[in-house]
Amino acid sequence: MAIRSSKITRMGVPAGFPLLGTGTFVIYVAACLLSISPAPAGCSDITIYATLEPRAVVVGDQATLVVTVEGRFSKGGRPELPSLTDIDVYGAGSSQSFSIVNGQMSASVSFTYILVPRKEGTYTIEPIQFTVKDKVYKADPVILEAVKGRAPPSPPPSAPDARSVRETAKGKNLFIQADAEKDTAYVNEQITWRLGFYTDGRVRLMQSPNYTPPEAEGFWVEDLPPVNKYYATIDNKRYHVSEIKRAYFPTAPGEYVIGSARVEIMIDDWDPFSDDFFTRPLRSFGFGKPKTLSTKPVTLTVLPLPERGKPKDFTGIVGRAITLDINANKQVVQVGEPVNITLKIEGEGNVKTIAAPPLRELEDFKVYESGSSSEVFKKAYVVSGRKRYEYVLVPKVEGKKTIPAVRISYFDPVGKRYETAQSRAIRLDVKPGVQEEGRRIVFAGGQDEIEVLAKDVNYIHPVPSVLTVRPIRLYQKKAYAVLHVVPLLAVFLSLAVERRKRKWRENVQLARAERAAREALRKLGGADKLLKQDRLEQAFSAISSALLGYLADKMNAAPAGLTLEAVENFLERQRVEEDEIAGLRSLLNACDAAKYSAGSLSGTLARETLESASRMIKSLEKRYLG
Repeated sequence: MAIRSSKITRMGVPAGFPLLGTGTFVIYVAACLLSISPAPAGCSDITIYATLEPRAVVVGDQATLVVTVEGRFSKGGRPELPSLTDIDVYGAGSSQSFSIVNGQMSASVSFTYILVPRKEGTYTIEPIQFTVKDKVYKADPVILEAVKGRAPPSPPPSAPDARSVRETAKGKNLFIQADAEKDTAYVNEQITWRLGFYTDGRVRLMQSPNYTPPEAEGFWVEDLPPVNKYYATIDNKRYHVSEIKRAYFPTAPGEYVIGSARVEIMIDDWDPFSDDFFTRPLRSFGFGKPKTLSTKPVTLTVLPLPERGKPKDFTGIVGRAITLDINANKQVVQVGEPVNITLKIEGEGNVKTIAAPPLRELEDFKVYESGSSSEVFKKAYVVSGRKRYEYVLVPKVEGKKTIPAVRISYFDPVGKRYETAQSRAIRLDVKPGVQEEGRRIVFAGGQDEIEVLAKDVNYIHPVPSVLTVRPIRLYQKKAYAVLHVVPLLAVFLSLAVERRKRKWRENVQLARAERAAREALRKLGGADKLLKQDRLEQAFSAISSALLGYLADKMNAAPAGLTLEAVENFLERQRVEEDEIAGLRSLLNACDAAKYSAGSLSGTLARETLESASRMIKSLEKRYLG
C-alpha cells in the first residue's frame, strides 16, 4: 500500500559484522553518540517476540527458537526459558542491530536456540521472559510438536527451499534469496514471502544495505516485522541470515507473479596488501564498489473459493478463528433516545476487507452507521486483527425489544471449509418517551417548567395630549463614540497581522503548523465538490491528500515521503489516544484501497470517509495538535 512503508528501507546488519575500517568506525560511533540525546533512564516500549521453525519435528531432529527483544533499552541479560525436561536446549548465539529515530536509539536483539526433543508429544514453551530494570516482559507461548518416525504429512512450510538456496550460494560469500511459503493458495489467504540476506562475513560492507521490495499487482500487502536473524550452514559453510517477511493476500483467482526484490550494497574492494599512497586515504571516507543484488520472481497460483458448502450469506471473508462480539452502552432507554451499538470482529486474516455485517429485523428502530476502525496485529508473522463498527439505534416504539444476533460466514483456508461466527443477542427495555402535558413550556437543560395558568386584558396606557420629539445630537449618539474607537482597533489589528506574518516568515515550521487545519479543510471542500460530480476515485485521492498534508505540516515534513509508521510515532509522542490513531489508520487505508477498487466504490462510503476525515482533523486540532 502506498503509505505503509517508504520505497527504500534498511536491512539489519548483525553485530560484529565488518562494515568500515577501524578508524572510520570509531569516528562514526563518536559522531552518533554526540548527535543523539542520552537514552532515558529505565526503558519503555519494549516488545518481545518468540518464533519457532519448524513447529513440528521428528524426535531427535532440531527446531530453531528465536527470541527477539525490541525497544529502547540500554542493557539487559538473556531471555529466561522455562525448564524443558524432555527437550535439549542449545544456545546458538545472538545478533543485534540499532536504529536512531528522532534522536533516540532503539535496539533489536535476537537470541537463537536449538531445541531437540527426546520424546514425542506436544510441548508448550512458556513463559519466555526478558528482564530490564527489574521489569519483566513476556513473549506469547510457542508450541512444538514432536512425532515418532516421520514428520506430520502437512506441516506448515517455514524455511526457504534448501535446494534453491544451495544453488544460489555456490561459490558466493554474499547473496540474497526469495521464496514464498506456498505456491498455491486461495483468494484472500495469507501467503508469506521471504527475502534472506546471506553473508559469511568475509565481505566488508561500507554501509547498511538498501532494500527495495518487489512489485506485485493483485495483492493486499502487509510488512511483517521484526527482521528474523539466524545462522544457516550451506555446503559446510556458515552464513548469517537476515530475513525479511511480507504477507500477500491475493484479491482474485489466477496466476500471479511477485517481482524481483533488490538490495543495493557498497562493497569494500580495497586490497589490504596494496601500498598505493593515493588510494589508502580514500578508504577512510567510505568509498567502495557499488553492487546490486536481485532475486528471481516468485510465481503463485491462486485458487477460487469452493462452491460446495458455500453459505448464502457468504461475502468473501477468508480467515481463521473469527469471533463476533456486540455490546450496547445501555439496556434501558426511552423512545427517541439513541443507543450506541459496538460490533467487534476479531480473528486471523485480512480484517481490512471485512465489510459491515447487516443488522437484521430492526423495524422498530432507526439505524445509523456512525463509523468504523480497524487494528492489525502481526504476531509470529501471522496477520490478524480487529475491526470495529459503530451504530446508533433510535427506538420508535416502547416495549421489550431484541437486537438479533449478528452472524457472518467465512472460509477457513487451513480446514478448507466454510465456518459461521455469531454474536449474542441484545435485549433492550424501551420506556415511553416524555410527552407534552397541558399547556406547558419546557426549557432544555432540565430547568423548571413554566405553566401558563390564565390570560386577561393587559393594562392600557393613556396617550398624552401632546407628543413632542426630542432631537438627539450627533455627538450624543453611540455610533459616534464607536467611530472614534474603530481607527485605533484597526491600527492594533494591522500590527498584530504584521507581527504574525513576520513570525511565519522567520519560522516556516510554525507557519505550516498554524495553517495546517485550514488548508486541510479547504482540500476536503474540494473533495466534497468531486463527490457531488460523482468523481469518487478523485475524491478519495483528495481526502488522502488532505489528511497527509495536514500531518506533514504538523510534522514539518514532506507529504511525499511520509510513512504510516512515522505518523503513528509522531501522534504517540503527542499523546494522541490509541482509538484516534486507529481511526486515522483506517481512514488512510480506506483512501489507499480506493486506488485498487475504483470499480466498486460507492458514494455512501466516500461521503462517510469525507465526514470522518473532517471530524478527525478537527478533533486532532482541538485536542492534541492545535
